[in-house]
Amino acid sequence: MANKKNIAFLLSLISDGGGIGRVTSLISNELYKLEHYNIHIISYVKSETNFYLWNQNLTYHFLREDQIPMKKGILKASKVLRNVITKNKIDILVSCGQIVGPLGVCGTLFKNTKLIYWSHTSYKGASKKQFRMFNEHFTALFSNYLVSLTKADEINYKKETFAKKVIQIYNPIDRRIENLPRNYDETTNKIISVGRLQFEKYFEIITKVMPIILKSYPEIEWHIYGSGGYKEKLENLINKNNLEGKVILKGQTNKLYELYPNYSIMVMTSRYEGFPMSLLEGLAFNLPLVSFDVLTGPNEIIREEINGYLIQPFDVEEMANKIISLLKNPEKMREFSNNSRQYIQEYSTSSVLKKWQYLLDNI
Repeated sequence: MANKKNIAFLLSLISDGGGIGRVTSLISNELYKLEHYNIHIISYVKSETNFYLWNQNLTYHFLREDQIPMKKGILKASKVLRNVITKNKIDILVSCGQIVGPLGVCGTLFKNTKLIYWSHTSYKGASKKQFRMFNEHFTALFSNYLVSLTKADEINYKKETFAKKVIQIYNPIDRRIENLPRNYDETTNKIISVGRLQFEKYFEIITKVMPIILKSYPEIEWHIYGSGGYKEKLENLINKNNLEGKVILKGQTNKLYELYPNYSIMVMTSRYEGFPMSLLEGLAFNLPLVSFDVLTGPNEIIREEINGYLIQPFDVEEMANKIISLLKNPEKMREFSNNSRQYIQEYSTSSVLKKWQYLLDNI
């Protein structure tokens, strides 16, 4: 097709095991299928590993060979990025997340390339560190469009930043899930949580919740999928609380879609979220959902008492009691599972893709 637009997605690391890499791989792959665009993936640093099924037909660029922090490496990376943009005649650059936000600004400044800042966190719920807030406001100011993940943050970014235009687009459910068996089994006696092992996911609190559950249901296991810097801390807490074999760190995997049907409940413990992919995937696999009601994300996926429970943030007793109430009532788990099916369309790949296509075609 003639006159294809050249679209580039800028990430800090394409092999990162977090939600940014996952959702960007989904969106970029679906846009490529439309045959309206040439898709480029630009990673701040190079990595040999890849947790997600990135389409190998896309064009990949790496700005640095070494994993130097962004604060120290941004100037050199900006020069390389500007060369990539010029050489490949990039029409639109999408900066994915606040870490690479200023890099995207430096790469497009004084060029004809349009800049979209795709926020991947909660504006008010995330860390208020000076560096993050500078990134958010600086990138919002110089972007042609800001994409927020939730309706709540669409309002926040309009009120709190100088973003020219803000549009809300949900993360999509992976189209591959639609073709997989999604039978639900409430009898597995297993709970699943998914995410990077880091501060914001707050998996440490599981070592407080689980002992309460085990008093009533000693056969229950809680599996955590993900990798990250908090692994040793979590292992120590598991051992300290005698939870070996009950709270199990399963590591990073690219076979989650095969594993979800082995669980009866999905629980999210995050301190804050943008729009949680793990919770969305739990919805897609018809799992009853339990999450702390943090500022953005969970309450746009979980409908209280319909497909799950929203817990007062960080209330250990309430979370344990809600999980126990589900375990006591298989009919309720089955009801929540069945109810989830009616909400999937809102987050379907086709619905989300239409919004992205409209944005890219009309920016």
